[in-house]
Amino acid sequence: MVLRFLWAGIILVNTPVAVAADETRSDTVVVTATRTATTADSTLASVTVITRDDIERQQATSVPDLLRGTVGLGISNSGGPGKATSFYLRGAESGQVLVLINGIKVGSATLGTTSFQDIPIDQIERIEIVRGPRSSLYGSEAIGGVIQIFTRKGGGRFTPSLSFGAGSHNSKKASVSVSGGGKRSWYYLGISQFETNGFNACTGDPILFSGCFTIEPDDDGYQNQSGSFRIGHRFRNGIEIETHGLRSNNETNFDGTFVNQSETRQDVIGAKLKVPVTKKWHMSLDLGTSDDKSKNFLNKVFASSFDTKRETVSLQNDVSFGDRHLLTIGADSLKDKIE
Repeated sequence: MVLRFLWAGIILVNTPVAVAADETRSDTVVVTATRTATTADSTLASVTVITRDDIERQQATSVPDLLRGTVGLGISNSGGPGKATSFYLRGAESGQVLVLINGIKVGSATLGTTSFQDIPIDQIERIEIVRGPRSSLYGSEAIGGVIQIFTRKGGGRFTPSLSFGAGSHNSKKASVSVSGGGKRSWYYLGISQFETNGFNACTGDPILFSGCFTIEPDDDGYQNQSGSFRIGHRFRNGIEIETHGLRSNNETNFDGTFVNQSETRQDVIGAKLKVPVTKKWHMSLDLGTSDDKSKNFLNKVFASSFDTKRETVSLQNDVSFGDRHLLTIGADSLKDKIE
């Protein structure tokens, strides 16, 4: 178990900040850069925000496709949909980039990476990317930066949604969701499925240093079934409670000498409590757990498995002094369990 104390002072001043043309507008509010709601120009950090409107406009089918081309972000992919994908922020290794889903740390404690390819894009509301070290706020996992994914939130009037589509390689996609809420409440519930026959990612060759070291002329298919929920309420006294969850079941085929099929499951569930102690002192408590399970097979014969569970507790106090000074004090607890 890792217990880390957070002590950070943030001074918000009107300092000119050079922002790249393809980065986020300076008046956009971001949370990840400082762990508090702050405009992008006040964070003095290199930040990119991708909204739900951006996702629908780009019509990307996966998180790697959505983030491809983002400034300062390199992507390595070993094949088509569902294949192992690694992200590199400003040259930092993928294990040095912290990934959060609604504030909960996710990823394999053994591999040090996150299965971005399995995170369902239909369930995503917003993505914030912070480039550069954030270890003082998030610990050693954030040496290269932080990528935080927020799931769909809902709100407003009752809104049902149904979508489906088809494409090349016998690809099929469908999703259904309901969302809504009131003046101080919000809810979202959605499920989605994606499957494709894929394609033969590598031809293979039995000669060393040639091809993929294996001959498997079959297509490398992929299936994903996922669902998420997010429910919250803000009381009249300003106290806010929220709970959220995400599950992704996946089956992937690929070319390999020792394993050529994997079945994985990602679970993330958490709860948040926000309390305005005074007008200038706000406290928040986050509880969450993530579970990353994987079973590997060779020609449908079981080969290996692992299970990583991460339990997190985060207590944060934000105290403002005047209009431009903010003091953040808190503590994070992380417990990893590997089977």
